[in-house]
Amino acid sequence: MDPDKDALSRTAEFWDREHFSPEMQRAEWQNHPLARERMVRLLGGRVRERWFAETYLPANGVERGLGIGVGAGATEMELLGSGAIRHFDLWDVSSAGLAAAREHAARYGAADRVITNVGDIHSANLGENRYDVITFIASLHHIDNLDGVLAQCHRALKPGGVLWAAEYIGPDRFDYPPEHTSLAHDLFMGLDPDLKKSWEPVLRFPTRQEVIDADPTESVHSADIPAAIRRNFDQVQVTPTYGSFAFIMFWGLNHDAIYARPEGERLVRAILAIDEALIDAGKLPHYFSHIVATKLTRRQSLAKRCGIDPAGGLYQALHQMLKIVGSR
Repeated sequence: MDPDKDALSRTAEFWDREHFSPEMQRAEWQNHPLARERMVRLLGGRVRERWFAETYLPANGVERGLGIGVGAGATEMELLGSGAIRHFDLWDVSSAGLAAAREHAARYGAADRVITNVGDIHSANLGENRYDVITFIASLHHIDNLDGVLAQCHRALKPGGVLWAAEYIGPDRFDYPPEHTSLAHDLFMGLDPDLKKSWEPVLRFPTRQEVIDADPTESVHSADIPAAIRRNFDQVQVTPTYGSFAFIMFWGLNHDAIYARPEGERLVRAILAIDEALIDAGKLPHYFSHIVATKLTRRQSLAKRCGIDPAGGLYQALHQMLKIVGSR
């Protein structure tokens, strides 16, 4: 078997299994209720789908979206169900995940407004000026050829269209530098044995090879994501969402205990507080962010060439004036 096809097959098998694994869901720090609560706070009291739609989409929604690496497509189907995006094309290597997305769309009565594609996005032809929105929800860090795929996405977006990446942007293959993990190692040693993996004498992370063996695409170029998006889009907004210390610590926790026991909840609350304090103090970088990139319209591109920021107040004022003049 071709090595690339073998890697893709291993990735598909991994996610066909893990999309629906309760153990994996509990091991993901972002799924803890306290982490979800904090995300809502960071996004102005809104879940991420509502935050994105209200911040970046017109009030009456848009016509067509493309979701890449969607898994079961929870975020994309929420946008579809709310009317923020009326049609969605979905790509993933996991046929099981896409089957779940189709079921989700059917519950909204929107099965006829979803097209699913099983395959590798690297070899897809996304067309040109076709989509209003492209989403990467925890999937861009699985892309090997970041620049090639992002350049395709830029071409596929309509002028004024947006790309939304809700992403892990930390070290590739979870290969954390020692200065990022030293405090976590110390804290782990002092934890109640019932709240951590008691079979691990020290806080242990997967090796690069273990990460690759589980999923060859995992975090292949995650640290380069912000720079790669900026290389391919002129207008980029980043909303950092913390998570670095929490992600590191969750490798060593007893995930059943932190969901089911009061002391587990107190521990997670403390970890999230330490997480914010370390990042705010500059001791750790943000490992997670919402990154939204816009494909400039012709008018915005002209403004940029004239030295006017397309996202700035001067451009907005000129744009409104031209709209008023044009309506007369």
